[in-house]
Amino acid sequence: MLYRIPIFILCFLLSIQLLFAQNFHSVDSIIEKQIQQQKVSGAVAMIIYKNKVVLDKAYGFADISNQQPMTTGSIFRIASQTKAIVSIAFLQLVEQGKIGLDDPIEKYIPAFQNQQVAVVEKDTIKLVNRKRSVTIRDLLSHQSGISSSDEYPKLKKIFAQYQLDKPLNVAFKSLQDEVAQIANMPLAHQPGERFSYGLSTNVLGRLIEIVSGISLDNYLKEYIFKPLQMKDTYFYLPKEKQNRLVKVYRNTRPDSLQEVTTAMYPINYPNTENSKYYSAIGGLVSTTHDYALFLTCLLNDGQYAKNKQLIGKQILQQFTSNQLGEKTFIFGGMKSLNNFGLGVGLTTKQGTILNNASEGSFFWGGAFNTAYMVDKKRNLITLFYFQRTPFDLPPVLSGLEKQTIWEIDQLK
Repeated sequence: MLYRIPIFILCFLLSIQLLFAQNFHSVDSIIEKQIQQQKVSGAVAMIIYKNKVVLDKAYGFADISNQQPMTTGSIFRIASQTKAIVSIAFLQLVEQGKIGLDDPIEKYIPAFQNQQVAVVEKDTIKLVNRKRSVTIRDLLSHQSGISSSDEYPKLKKIFAQYQLDKPLNVAFKSLQDEVAQIANMPLAHQPGERFSYGLSTNVLGRLIEIVSGISLDNYLKEYIFKPLQMKDTYFYLPKEKQNRLVKVYRNTRPDSLQEVTTAMYPINYPNTENSKYYSAIGGLVSTTHDYALFLTCLLNDGQYAKNKQLIGKQILQQFTSNQLGEKTFIFGGMKSLNNFGLGVGLTTKQGTILNNASEGSFFWGGAFNTAYMVDKKRNLITLFYFQRTPFDLPPVLSGLEKQTIWEIDQLK
C-alpha cells in the first residue's frame, strides 16, 4: 500500500523542486498552442502523482491589458467545481445522522410537498402530479427534476416566471429566497426519471443551512476550508485578494480575444460586497493549490492529517459510486459515455476512451473552462484551469488529461 502523505505536507511539497517536470513538455505545448492562437489568455496546470507534485506551472497572462502574468497563485472562478465541495459538506451531515440520503425534501422544506411536473405537449405545457417525492439522493445525483432553462429551453418561460433564468441567479438575496421559488416552480421531469443538470445543488446548500443552523459560507469555512487549510477559496474575495482574480476572455473572432465585461455578464461577482447569497451550484473562486488540497483529501479516503478525517471512507465510496444505473449523465442536451455519483462524474468502461482515465475515476469542471480529474488506481490528480467563455474547451481539457496519463504511464 502506498504511504499516504497528510495534506499539510502537500503545502511543503509545493515549495520544493518539482519531480519529473521534464516529462511534461507535451502538456506545455498543448497549453502554449492555445495561448499562441489566442484561444485563451493563460492557464495554470497542476499534476500530483503518488502524493508528489510533479507539475505546478502558470502560463500566459491573468490580465492581458495590464500585462499581469498568470501565477500558480492566481484565483479562478471555478463555477461548477463548487458542487463537489458542497456535496462533500452535505455528506458530512449525512454521515453524522443529521439528514438521510433517501429522505424527501419536504421533511426539511415543507414547500416542496406540493410540487407538480411540467409536461410539454406540442406547443403547450401542462402540469401533472409527481409520482413520488424528490429525495436528497435525487438532489446529489441531479435526478430531481430541478433543472435549468439551458437544459430545458422549452420551459424557458416558466424559469423566467420564477426568476430562475438569471446568470448565477443574482436576482436573489439569499439561498432561502431562491429555494422558495424553486419549491414553487414545477419540476422539469418526474423525480428519478433522468439526469438533468441545474439548480439541485442550491437546494443542498439551503439544506446545509437548515440542518447546521449556520450560513453555507460559514459552514464551508469551518468544516471544509479551515481543516484543509484552503486559504484562497471564497464566495466573495476580500479586497486584498481581488487583484489575483483572473480576467475572463472570449473569442470575438478567430485569433482574437476580448475581455468579458460586466455589460456582457455579471463577471465580477466574486468582488461583490456584503452579499448574503451563496451560489452552491457555482459561486466559489479558488486556486489550483487549494482545490488540490481538497482532491488529495478525497483521494486519501477523507484523511487530511494524521488521524484526522474530513469525511469517512464508507460514505466517500457512495460519493464515487454510480447513482444512475444504466443511464448516463446528460449535459447541454448531449448524452455522456460516463455516469454520475453523489456529486461528481464517474468514468465508465466506455468513457475511458475520452482521456484514458481508469474506470471509476472521478471528475468535473466549471463553466469558465476549469477541470479536475482524480484517477485513484493511478494515484493521480490533474487540474487544468483556463478562464474563458463559452464552455467549449472540454476537448482541450480531455486532451491534457490524456497526455498526462500517457506521460505518467511511461514512468512506471
